[in-house]
Amino acid sequence: MSAFVFSVYNTAVREAVKNNQEHAHYSERWASPCMFEIEADCAQSAEDCIKKKYPAEEGFVTKRMD
Repeated sequence: MSAFVFSVYNTAVREAVKNNQEHAHYSERWASPCMFEIEADCAQSAEDCIKKKYPAEEGFVTKRMD
């Protein structure tokens, strides 16, 4: 297994913070990138895991850090 690092933030939270508002479900910490390390057999498995936990449909943006 290898470790893969991802940056994750939420676009809806960023927009809320920009407008001096609070997001209904997520704290303002999601306006800034949060770093996560995922252990997986390959990069695709790690990406699938992080995207399942933080789905784009809920405003999350994930980026693998090299």
